[in-house]
Amino acid sequence: MSLSPRVTIAFAALAAAACGDIASPVRDDLYEWRLIVPSAAGNDTVHFHWDRADLPVRIWVAGDDVEALPSLMQRAIDTWESVYLYREFQAELVSDSNTAHVIVRGVPAPSKAVSSAIRLPSALAPECGGATDLDVSPDLSQLTLPIRIFINPQATPDTPTLADCLALTSIHELGHALGIFAHSPNDTDIMFADPQVDLPSRFDRATAEALYHLPPTIAAVGR
Repeated sequence: MSLSPRVTIAFAALAAAACGDIASPVRDDLYEWRLIVPSAAGNDTVHFHWDRADLPVRIWVAGDDVEALPSLMQRAIDTWESVYLYREFQAELVSDSNTAHVIVRGVPAPSKAVSSAIRLPSALAPECGGATDLDVSPDLSQLTLPIRIFINPQATPDTPTLADCLALTSIHELGHALGIFAHSPNDTDIMFADPQVDLPSRFDRATAEALYHLPPTIAAVGR
């Protein structure tokens, strides 16, 4: 599908643009998960979750970048699937990148993403870092697949804390890909910008559940 030229939007700028006219979820156990985008008329929000027709979400992982990455992503899939009572989110690892909804690489995110990408970065920890790129149309109506996830080791393989960092970063970045586009403000949540925990908290779980029970504002296209 031919789409008009797109723009790169820094996630930090988007977060800074959030203001009082965007209604936060009313439940105390939720945090803001939507992408907040500045526009001429004020701020707009992007809300996404996978349609049941797209399930299971197909995830391709480059196993030659980081040897443990496929198993870490399978653990991340199992972790997020366990959140949903009615299997609202399901995913599977696939061997063909050309059919994947999500592509995962164990390399640094490119210094400049494709011109259409909105980047959802995590803060860089000493051991590893992560980022997720979303290809969103200018009118905020379409998300062109695949979503691209980058999980970057920044320490030598024998660093004792590297494995833990890669594991929690895999869960964090998959959280973005399933629809949690914003970061939690709480450092005890896995979706905090620089998570200090290794599994989703009750707030992560409640937010992930809630977003799958509201109509999305954006549709996935292209795969």
